[in-house]
Amino acid sequence: MISFKRILFPVDFSSPCGAVVPSIQAMVKRFHAELIVLHVVDMPTATWYAPAEAAAWATLINADKLRDAGQVSLDRFIAQHLSDMPVVPRLLEGDPSEGIIDCAKEEHVDLIMMPTSGRGPFRRLLLGSVTAKILHDAHCPVWTGVHAGQLAAHPADRWKRVLCAIDTDDRDVRVLRWAAQFTADQQIELRLVHAVVGADSLEADKDPAMHAFLMGIARERIAKMQEEAGTCLEVCVLGGNIAQAVRQAVVGHDSDLIVIGRGVLQKPLGRLRSGAYSIIREAPCPVISI
Repeated sequence: MISFKRILFPVDFSSPCGAVVPSIQAMVKRFHAELIVLHVVDMPTATWYAPAEAAAWATLINADKLRDAGQVSLDRFIAQHLSDMPVVPRLLEGDPSEGIIDCAKEEHVDLIMMPTSGRGPFRRLLLGSVTAKILHDAHCPVWTGVHAGQLAAHPADRWKRVLCAIDTDDRDVRVLRWAAQFTADQQIELRLVHAVVGADSLEADKDPAMHAFLMGIARERIAKMQEEAGTCLEVCVLGGNIAQAVRQAVVGHDSDLIVIGRGVLQKPLGRLRSGAYSIIREAPCPVISI
């Protein structure tokens, strides 16, 4: 049985952190989980041009002030947002992304839950550099929520439908099995979605034979993956961009949660893992990546 008994909620006291609190609470209650609320104090380093003694003393003073301020802010955040449930507060020092990863390992966390907060033209800015690194390095599932205004429509206590986005790579058999087991345990509906690049509506008009060929190949491959995974699920095969296809499928099927694999495949057709960041960025509901 797949369950989340220990959930890690890293906080930086920003408005996105406050916005996802109801989702955190719903998840904790659904799985009767222990909630660890973590803040990592990002300590400054001494400047190279200062005398060694002065730099060391300045760092010590700043560290004390930052540590105290971090503890006060953490206590205030918990009192303001999570006073109605037991939590385990944790305060660490150092690089935030490394602190989150280390805490997740030390505490044997089953799930990391965090918002995305970045803006800009690059992956790390669109998601936030910390979130991007956690998605890359974490060894447990990661829940992410981008559009805080839409999270209220998909709380964990009212899940009905889950959409699993898969590629046709063998590695996604594991993702398919995980999603099937998870939804069976939770007694909720599961559908699959797959995007075929080069088989969008424009290409279908230009070359219908090629469009049909690409779609047929994808369906055959997914059928074999389902046979290997021991599943027999409804599949939505769409043409075009993976993030747009997943978003379209979520809206069309009124899904409450997306499950994806993450990481980067070192091959040209490893699009889903390479596109995980764009899926998360454009998703109209929360995403669990494994």
